[in-house]
Amino acid sequence: MQEHFNENYMESSKFPKATFKGKIDDLTKVKLDQEGSYTAPVSGDLTLHGVTKAVTTTANFVVKNGKISVSANFKAVLVDYGISIPSLVADKLAKDAKINITGTLEKMK
Repeated sequence: MQEHFNENYMESSKFPKATFKGKIDDLTKVKLDQEGSYTAPVSGDLTLHGVTKAVTTTANFVVKNGKISVSANFKAVLVDYGISIPSLVADKLAKDAKINITGTLEKMK
């Protein structure tokens, strides 16, 4: 079902990638030079299906051995990103997508 959704509604061959470019809204909540786990608000732009929208959510940061990993989870309303679901199957599919972001932060050079 996921493959069918990706091919027919997300149009993965036409829009193979989604991107999130954002920033930590309250940098005092994350001690980038001190090991530990932190939670902080983040905001940025999510580009999905060729449409870019502003997003605000909470992210989790883990600082360990000099590396910073980040993860965030939120929902995106499909119609906001130009993804239409035919009424025939609309009651079988969620109207929003769960977005899971993971990454590693590096110092800019």
